Amino acid sequence: MAGIGPVTTNLGDLIRRAGVRPGISDPKNELEIFCSLCVGRVYYRDENHTLYFVDSPALSISLIVEKVFAGLAQTPRIQQLYMEQHKLFQAALCIQLTEAQRKALFTAFALSGIHIKRSRINDGNSGSERPEIQASPVKVGA
Repeated sequence: MAGIGPVTTNLGDLIRRAGVRPGISDPKNELEIFCSLCVGRVYYRDENHTLYFVDSPALSISLIVEKVFAGLAQTPRIQQLYMEQHKLFQAALCIQLTEAQRKALFTAFALSGIHIKRSRINDGNSGSERPEIQASPVKVGA
């Protein structure tokens, strides 16, 4: 019987696992993005300038986002996505970014060893499809 392997909170182990995990291949919607995310990996959708990520106790992407935005003298508006309409099961977190915010965050991610996957620009996915997971703004962090 297969499993996810031993659970660890060691940051080095988590980053190594993220580095060998198969990439996200052209997800059709936000739910597919969420199902392909892991600790130490983020997904940026160029079509709508949205960054998708998950947090863990060992590596908080939200904390990196908050620190970068603090340096830009801005406040991030991170949204919690849900897997279904009743909002019982949390999915990924997401945030829409300006070009300046994206550049600053990508630099911070690169320095932190976080893998960034970007969608292909003009891949026929205009973002007009109805997302399969529901968004709701939340305050993330301390």
